[in-house]
Amino acid sequence: MERKLGGRALMLCLGRAIFLIAIGCQAGGCAHRCRSCVPVGLLSPESTIDLNSTSNVNHDTDRDTLSLSLARLKSAQSSENDPQAKKYHVLALSGGGSYGAFSAGVLNGWTSTGQRPQFDIVSGVSTGALIATYAFLGPQYDPSLRDFYTNTTTADVYHKRFKPAVLWKDSFVSSDPLQRAIEERVTPQLLCAVALAHAEGRRLYVGTTNADTGRLVIWDMGAIAASGRPNSLALYRQVILASASPPGLFPPVQIEVSVNGQNYTEMHVDGGTTAQVFFRASMIDIDPSRFAAGQRPLAGSKIYIIVAGKAFPDPKCVEDRAFKIAATSLTALTYAQTRNDLIRIYTLTLLTGMDFRMTSVPQDYPIHEDSMKFEPGPMRQLYEMGFQRTVAGQSWADIPPVLDASQHSIPRSGTDFLAPVETLEARIPCGR
Repeated sequence: MERKLGGRALMLCLGRAIFLIAIGCQAGGCAHRCRSCVPVGLLSPESTIDLNSTSNVNHDTDRDTLSLSLARLKSAQSSENDPQAKKYHVLALSGGGSYGAFSAGVLNGWTSTGQRPQFDIVSGVSTGALIATYAFLGPQYDPSLRDFYTNTTTADVYHKRFKPAVLWKDSFVSSDPLQRAIEERVTPQLLCAVALAHAEGRRLYVGTTNADTGRLVIWDMGAIAASGRPNSLALYRQVILASASPPGLFPPVQIEVSVNGQNYTEMHVDGGTTAQVFFRASMIDIDPSRFAAGQRPLAGSKIYIIVAGKAFPDPKCVEDRAFKIAATSLTALTYAQTRNDLIRIYTLTLLTGMDFRMTSVPQDYPIHEDSMKFEPGPMRQLYEMGFQRTVAGQSWADIPPVLDASQHSIPRSGTDFLAPVETLEARIPCGR
């Protein structure tokens, strides 16, 4: 008994010490080295001169070659358009948390123009999974979509746990509020509507990540809705919740499966962990022999991609602390994954002949850096921006942002640069 009491006392002392250290650091008691950060945009390739460069390489050659190649491929696409072939309209929705307000604004603005098509295929991950069903079923669900992404608060999505509970819990927060919101919105009537659209030949897909395999799992939501199984509604809700559950932050979703009659439990988390946006050729019925013959069987079909967020993270002066450095690096990795997913889809469009269209939040638009903060004010502004840009016809680009010539990285020859003096005014304060 004495040993147990002594152990508890020791744990209490250690806990108090850690708590006091954390409080002291938050109050500025833990000193950190303040860097002299480079001003925003100062070292962008298009606005700087590398004073160490002795190379005669013309980096514009890369840009010119890319532009000519893309023009040639697009010309080949237009010449192969078969007027008799079925033309598909595909929508792919990315992850992005509260930035999904932009996606909702784009869809509602698109409806108001009278040019929004009925989508044959819709895919979504994370916040895109929350939007996908409404986008799939059509404009009559626009008001519900607008309401969720303009009035939802953080408390409507998750609530924080008692901090020490993280030591024995599977997440930092509880997603019970989001689970209740999904249950309120994904009704038996909604499931029936998805099943009817599936019977018409249209398809809806949502992506989750199997935590055990670390791989993307694509769920045919229409097939689930139309299955007639007793658990179809529960499974539909589970998949959407899992797709929108960032691992570690939200608890994973346990999904029961059966293999050879034996029951097992899989653990699924945010689909954005393995794919920020996805589309596969297998989602469309294509004759493989046409590929073998060098044809582009989907010429005239279109894929629209709505990225809930920006293509590149906003530059900032990162604090010289482990947690800040790790968090910023993880953010950069997520943005890079999104761009790579866009390239993968774009490559598929070049091979099949589809027209590529994508939209994302403009780089110069100010948004909160934490996409897991759901605040109605900023979300309404983001929604309105997406709405107005779409109505004005400013949304869609025909190449991924990474193929934009201005975004190409130029090899450095050293550490001395020359840049316009006015960019010095954009300096970021240390620690911001």
